[in-house]
Amino acid sequence: MEKKNIHKDHRQRVRSRYFKEGIGSMADHNIIEFLLFYGIPFKDTNNVAHGLVEKFGDLNGILEAPKEELMKVDGVGENTAALIRLTHDVALLYNERKQQRALDETEKAFIPYIEAKYSGERREIVYLICLDANGKLQRCIKVCDGSPDTAVVDTRAIVETVVRFDSKHVVLAHNHPNGFAVPSLADVKTTEDLIPVLDAIGVNLVDHIIVSTDDTFSMAQSNKYGYLFN
Repeated sequence: MEKKNIHKDHRQRVRSRYFKEGIGSMADHNIIEFLLFYGIPFKDTNNVAHGLVEKFGDLNGILEAPKEELMKVDGVGENTAALIRLTHDVALLYNERKQQRALDETEKAFIPYIEAKYSGERREIVYLICLDANGKLQRCIKVCDGSPDTAVVDTRAIVETVVRFDSKHVVLAHNHPNGFAVPSLADVKTTEDLIPVLDAIGVNLVDHIIVSTDDTFSMAQSNKYGYLFN
């Protein structure tokens, strides 16, 4: 009698459920288990999926986890960790490009676009969003890659970037991964110092946006700091 392949039948049932009911019907561990079918082809991935959920809490936590932390879970090797990280980065790139299209269409939709850039980021990063004379997106350039608690804005790097792309308007953005979306004294001074430097080369600083884990602050749209951008 031919021995029945239990794992194969189980995988087919999971695939069928996904195509029939969609991802919204699946628990986080089922989604991860399904994903791992393609990184661990010949083993039961259910226990590995449960181990990942136990360590990282939920789907978001798993996808955002560093490779080294993922590999601490029993059954997760470098290939599996690469698959999980790739899934996260593909989703991030898809969302970023979708937001970029919206930005091109509305010309002012900076905040959703910038929020997507910081999804899952654990370090302070400074981006410069370069716009042409009509407010259309040209480039989004990382001008500083900092630590979890600080990032220093390099004025020279910003000016060089603006000149390279012949930008007429720019938006400065950085994140507070371990704090609130509230400008610090250093953030305000950076903004105050940068505006005349850009003005001198005919470039307008449209906004300075600060992103935290659960909030976003636009200095240009705030009552307290909006005067800086007028």
